[in-house]
Amino acid sequence: MSKSNFISSKNLYLILSRRTSTAQIPLPVPVIKVPKYVEKHVEKAKKKEFFKELSLKNRMKIAYRGDTSIPVISSTIGDYNYYLGQIYNERHPIPLQSKYWFKAKSSGQKFRINPFDTNPSLALPDPNEYVDDVYFPNEFSKMQLNPSIVNALSTDFNFTTPTRIQTLVIPRILTERHILIASETGGGKTISYLAPIIHQLAELKKTVEPLPDTPLAIIVVPGRELAEQIGEVAYRLGSACNVDARVLISDGTKQKHLTLYPNASIDLLVASIGCLNKLFGKKKIFLSNVKHVVLDEADTLLDGSFADDTSYLFQKLMVKSSDFSRFGAQLILSSSVYPTGIDLIFNFELRKQDIVKVCSPYLHRVPPHIEQRFLRVSNDSRAGELLDLIKPDYQKKKPVMIFCNKSPTCDWLSKFLEENDIPNGKYHGGINPVYRTDLFRSFQRGSFDVLVCTDLASRGLDTQRVKHVVNFDFPNNVSDYLLRVGRVGRVGSNHGRVTSLVHSASGVYTVNAIETAVKKAERISGVDSNIKEKIRQLHFTH
Repeated sequence: MSKSNFISSKNLYLILSRRTSTAQIPLPVPVIKVPKYVEKHVEKAKKKEFFKELSLKNRMKIAYRGDTSIPVISSTIGDYNYYLGQIYNERHPIPLQSKYWFKAKSSGQKFRINPFDTNPSLALPDPNEYVDDVYFPNEFSKMQLNPSIVNALSTDFNFTTPTRIQTLVIPRILTERHILIASETGGGKTISYLAPIIHQLAELKKTVEPLPDTPLAIIVVPGRELAEQIGEVAYRLGSACNVDARVLISDGTKQKHLTLYPNASIDLLVASIGCLNKLFGKKKIFLSNVKHVVLDEADTLLDGSFADDTSYLFQKLMVKSSDFSRFGAQLILSSSVYPTGIDLIFNFELRKQDIVKVCSPYLHRVPPHIEQRFLRVSNDSRAGELLDLIKPDYQKKKPVMIFCNKSPTCDWLSKFLEENDIPNGKYHGGINPVYRTDLFRSFQRGSFDVLVCTDLASRGLDTQRVKHVVNFDFPNNVSDYLLRVGRVGRVGSNHGRVTSLVHSASGVYTVNAIETAVKKAERISGVDSNIKEKIRQLHFTH
């Protein structure tokens, strides 16, 4: 036998030996102690016992059940239902279904806030009432407004009866006091300051001739979309009594920032704050004759994002001092979120007590007239859930706004919907402003019924046409949630629903705050629109 043959035989022997020795070791045999069907039954019984104990604990936390015919919160777990007027025992924490949503296994759970009251914006205060020597009638015709304005409100805007905020604000602005208007979205704040300002400008023009490039009133906003929308309302209302309203916005090029209407007499100018400051710096516009200044979306203009621009503007304006002399401008602040940076505008001449605050009792509260659904979903199932939600609306031609937290998500989702045969438009800061404006107008005209957007579309835009808001990305703070909800149920529409897909831990914290506020019948805590501060806390604090 050759040497090679001997090695092969030896290797073969070793392989066979290993196989034989391995085969001789007995493998462990699984022992079934409890049958599978019994194991499932035991697990089911344990789960039932857990929920029974939980139910008992939750019932102990309720001091008064409330009106069980009006469910405010309906839950997939009945013990988390909440009824109108229900009171919890103060010795126990309020039971929250969303408390357990931090765990992935909670996917599939949901609860709903049902409409339980009418639109609070339509709830008028006591009619014909005097407060601080100011008369508050509940009819436009009794507010000492120019009859042409009253007629335009009725015929052009279909406002026959003032909203609550209009009843409280218009007479006060006519007294030329500084005003802070803080009210829920969709309550008619724009008309509440435009109507009295245009009335006063019409009266002023009878004795004063406007100078070229020197407006008599300015309305300052953060961005172009809101400027265009307010400008359109101001133009229609001003045309009724010979008050000229113009809009100043950027079209994306520096050169055209600096062209207004050369040597034109302007009564009312609506402008984004960036454009206004650039024109003023280039001496293309003069603010020496301004009688009324409005900061719309004041919470944004006074937060960290626009603080420097707003400070610069106020250095150039002459606002009426605390003695309310006839010199200087009347200041009006309007916002859907109470402006936390308001101290920015105060100095030794303008003090806090000089501003009359008109705040809605429903400021920072969940709207009581809108159905709001919260679904705990996994990230993988979110897109499928969205399709199931909006397909019925798309088929019935019901307009939908879908909110994302970031522009790239907005782009991806728009493409995803197109691939699933749902035409849509996308609206975010990465899109050319001119194209974005035209897109929104097309949505308003009904050219398409699904708009995928970021929070850029959550402020100020007239969205009476929208019937359903979907939060594909749930907002990380309650102020953004309230602004998104405000896209439906506005005065003039009073309808709509909101559906939120909750998949992240940060979103669960926001849901906790909302559910707690509803069950306590209180304002939502932590409402703050300071974007810069939110980013700082998110990324630079532990």
